[in-house]
Amino acid sequence: MRAKLDGNPELADLFVEYGVEAFLESTNALVIIMDRDGKLLSYNPSFEQLKQNRPDACSLKDFLSSPSAVLFDEFLKNTLQERTRKQANLEFAWLNRWADFSSLFIPLPEGRVLFIAEPAHRIKDLETIIAELEETKRSLVVKETELQAVLAQADEVSHTDALTFLPNRRRIISDLQHEVIFSDRYGTPLAISMLDIDHFKVINDTYGHMVGDEVLRKLAVELRSHIRHPDVIGRYGGEEFLVVLPHSTIKAAAEQAERLCNHVRSLMIECNDAKVSLTVSIGIAQYKIQKEDWQAFLSRADAVLYQAKGNGRNQWVLSEE
Repeated sequence: MRAKLDGNPELADLFVEYGVEAFLESTNALVIIMDRDGKLLSYNPSFEQLKQNRPDACSLKDFLSSPSAVLFDEFLKNTLQERTRKQANLEFAWLNRWADFSSLFIPLPEGRVLFIAEPAHRIKDLETIIAELEETKRSLVVKETELQAVLAQADEVSHTDALTFLPNRRRIISDLQHEVIFSDRYGTPLAISMLDIDHFKVINDTYGHMVGDEVLRKLAVELRSHIRHPDVIGRYGGEEFLVVLPHSTIKAAAEQAERLCNHVRSLMIECNDAKVSLTVSIGIAQYKIQKEDWQAFLSRADAVLYQAKGNGRNQWVLSEE
């Protein structure tokens, strides 16, 4: 597409935006973008051939007969005022004679107009052009929807732990950061629980890593089904999980931790021929609103988690700081 811009560089990509640049290169129709005064801004090769006869002309009216120039002004004005398509028959200087063209005015944003003209005896071809333009735009909408779906799926995969299908470390930390900001802004309570499987290395050493992975998968399902909404649990790393409890006090987090400890203790996870029993240790902290950052908050929960392990495991401990 050859485009004459006259200080409007953004128009160079307009035909590409509508996805019809290949069609416009090959059609015999005159396709022009003009401003509200009829000044030529961009046009296709068919009109370029017509313009070679008047290279200095900068307005579409310069190519029309006098009566058609009057009609042109009227239809251009009505198109812009009513923001609707207008159709008219106009006489163009064509092959050293005046020829009737069936012409269509289509309003565009920012006071611009798309003008399409076809010799009158080719009116059916003009209707086909319009239909093809509409079909192209519909196709682009479908492709855009499909692309957004693919991007959304890719984003979900990038934030999901491949083994447990829980939010991965990046996502659960992002959720924690978001809730800390919300808590600071609105003064709402926030608690977290750091949960670790006791003696997980023994499971791997005794049964092998394939069984260990299956234990992690099945435990993740159990943990996710035993926390309330809107609490979120993610795999923090290895056999360690982080539970974020928005709008929760440390008392509510402790009650949840006790339920999780009891539930995990009652489980018997079957993997192939192995039957594996588990316990967990949990460290709990309440966020100090506007007095610490998320790293300090997380560090306090991690510290009492290791205190729970040092106290004999299979229990939960509160951060008293």
